[in-house]
Amino acid sequence: MIRGAKKITHSDWGRSYSQMVSDEFFKNFINIISLAFIIFLFVVAVFAPFIANDKPFVIKIDGALKFPLFASLNGVDYSTLLAALVGVVLFLLHRRNIKKVNPSIRGSIWAKQVGVGVVVLIVGITCLLALIPSKLDATDYKSKLKSKEASFAIFPIVPYGFARTNISEREEPPSKKHWFGTDDVGCDVLCRVIHGSRISLSVGFVAVGISGIIGVFIGAIMGYFGGKVDFVLMRFVEIMMAVPVFFLIITIVAFFPRSLLNIMIIIGITGWTGNARFIRAEFLKLRKQDYVQAARALGLPLHSILFKHMLPNGIAPVLVSATFGIAGAIFTEASLSFLGFGVAPPTPSWGQMLSQGVSATGHFLWWMSLFPGIAIFLTAVSYNLVGEGLRDAIDPRLRKAA
Repeated sequence: MIRGAKKITHSDWGRSYSQMVSDEFFKNFINIISLAFIIFLFVVAVFAPFIANDKPFVIKIDGALKFPLFASLNGVDYSTLLAALVGVVLFLLHRRNIKKVNPSIRGSIWAKQVGVGVVVLIVGITCLLALIPSKLDATDYKSKLKSKEASFAIFPIVPYGFARTNISEREEPPSKKHWFGTDDVGCDVLCRVIHGSRISLSVGFVAVGISGIIGVFIGAIMGYFGGKVDFVLMRFVEIMMAVPVFFLIITIVAFFPRSLLNIMIIIGITGWTGNARFIRAEFLKLRKQDYVQAARALGLPLHSILFKHMLPNGIAPVLVSATFGIAGAIFTEASLSFLGFGVAPPTPSWGQMLSQGVSATGHFLWWMSLFPGIAIFLTAVSYNLVGEGLRDAIDPRLRKAA
């Protein structure tokens, strides 16, 4: 090292593009509140079995301690926890990269970290779903406490299960015992709203992920090649845009079993046209840039030029569109469930709960319409506000003057 030379630290590298966007985004208080609500929803969805469950964390029966809640967790529960863990680790790595890694290599390192995280997530979820069977524990632990069979138990904050029925408490309005009331078969509405957040958020993210992958791939091909390739594919995009998507989804769902996975796939493969148009427009601009021409002159493979060099510089509009897409997917899933094409009972869904506002007896249960409706409204509004905030932060022309 040259004597007297100043050691370069991360503060000397200047702010990266993501840091500038982040600073602009967090200047708006509404953006912060919306993002905080989304994070709150994530926490509720990930830890739903530990927040609302009729099985205790620990119970003492005949002098022996048992842990029914943990024993009842299935592959979906562990997969959700794994996805949350991978997301937190990637976020912490990103923060570390900003502080410790030179911006010239930061993007490639982050891409590798995300790639490893995706592989871990796919392999882990596949193994968990295959190896951990679904467990059915119909034991009524509360009755054991009342009959003195159990001497001690610790229940979650909401001590009810989303599939546990109690006809003696059916159609009860909100009270101290049931904060959001009960439905027409005696299930606690608050518990079902909490567990329903998993369905809505998973549909939103998985469906948008599928549509994003399809849209980015087709849009990249159109924008890079142009000419006849662009003309043919753009006509296909326009045909897809002319089809009423919601009615197409209903038609497709009617021919397949009622499954959450089917709904996510169908919404994903019918909602990619917007992403394709955004990427096409960006690539039409980027393909004439000097670094793209240099990459082509060096003989780099097509996939490297498209997805390693061009895509990072044109992905911003897709990220903004994705936030609006998540809100749209949540609305679509709620609509399908409301019409009876969504997930099958007893799995809770906000749209399905809305359809139960008028019970089988003909009574209007206002709490069944109010609380799921508020959950859908606040979730959709939060994602739309975050999307608008990102759009304003990414595009300097849309930023408000200080």
